[in-house]
Amino acid sequence: MEYHYYIFMEHRLARFIKHPDQPFTLGEYEWLFNGEWKKDADRSRALNDARMHYGNYSVSDQDHIAPEVAEELIQNGTVVLQGDIGYGTFYREPKTIQLSDWKKPNKQI
Repeated sequence: MEYHYYIFMEHRLARFIKHPDQPFTLGEYEWLFNGEWKKDADRSRALNDARMHYGNYSVSDQDHIAPEVAEELIQNGTVVLQGDIGYGTFYREPKTIQLSDWKKPNKQI
C-alpha cells in the first residue's frame, strides 16, 4: 500500500491510499485525530476543494508532503518544513506545522 499524505489548513494531517492504476485521484481521506486515523467526509470534501482550487479553498490551504515528513508529524506532533515543499510553502519561508488534537503514539510507527 502506498499512502499519500497532506497537511490541510496547517494543522491537520490526512492520508489516502494511492492506487497504481489511478495517476491522479481525489477521494476520501483518513484524518489523524488524537493519534488515530478516522474518516471524515466533510474534511475530505474540503481537502479535495483545496487541491482543485475550488469554492472557499485554495491550493495554498494544503501541502502534499513526503511520507518521512508525515512520519515525523505522527511521532512528534510538530515539524518544521523548509521552504518550497509545496503550495503552502511556495514563498520558500520555513513553516512550523503543529497538529491539532495530536496524541503521542503508544509505539514507534
